[in-house]
Amino acid sequence: MFGDPYAKLCFAAHLVSQFEKVTYIDLDTTFTAYFNAGLVQAKNSVDIYLPSEGRLVPMVKDVLESMGTSSLVIFDSVNSFYNLFRAQERTGGLNHLLAVLLMLLVRHGVNQNIPVLATSMLRYRKDGGWVQSPASRRLLQRKSAAKLSIERIERDLAVTVIGHESIPAGTRLVYKDSLITI
Repeated sequence: MFGDPYAKLCFAAHLVSQFEKVTYIDLDTTFTAYFNAGLVQAKNSVDIYLPSEGRLVPMVKDVLESMGTSSLVIFDSVNSFYNLFRAQERTGGLNHLLAVLLMLLVRHGVNQNIPVLATSMLRYRKDGGWVQSPASRRLLQRKSAAKLSIERIERDLAVTVIGHESIPAGTRLVYKDSLITI
């Protein structure tokens, strides 16, 4: 979970630099813009997919076929999925489509021993503070194998474990000098 879009971008860039081959589904296009501008350095191979409403199904097929050679899949971000569709679309149908898409990616990742990271931005509400969107909360809080919170602390990224089967909640890792600089 991310409250800071820049921290999300920096964490994704850090992960990309750590894996041999990354499949990146970039729904909000931020990572792609930084990557194409040369601001995100990838030591290895990154396959970036930019879905659109008319291209979503063929893109998912391409991603599933290419996952066998990947070492990490990043789905960025759950919140941006809804922007692919016209406002007239029924939200319930989109929630179902998103759940099926994520389940396909995760199941395929489990079968091939490839981790899948789905990111979700928190939204600030005056009356409730930082909260996840209802769809993100339903999908990710109940189904995630690990829940992490990422934040910037000066030039570092702090990763706090919210939930994990073998790492105690509250465990914090700090990645020194992990911010993207221009």
